[in-house]
Amino acid sequence: MKSYVAKVQLILNMQQFAERAFINKLKKKRPELSRQGIRDEVDRWYKDRPGSPIGDGVGRIGDPSRFR
Repeated sequence: MKSYVAKVQLILNMQQFAERAFINKLKKKRPELSRQGIRDEVDRWYKDRPGSPIGDGVGRIGDPSRFR
């Protein structure tokens, strides 16, 4: 169980780091953005997932209906 908790914590830390890195990149590229503008861009980033439009895994695309 301890190993599982550590792995989940690592994943969450990596996600937080990625978000902070994206925000810093936005602030440098578009300093005119307001806090709300940055939040909107972060939300769009999470929804669009540039670089992985069909997911993060490699291999064939699965059928999502199997999870219903």
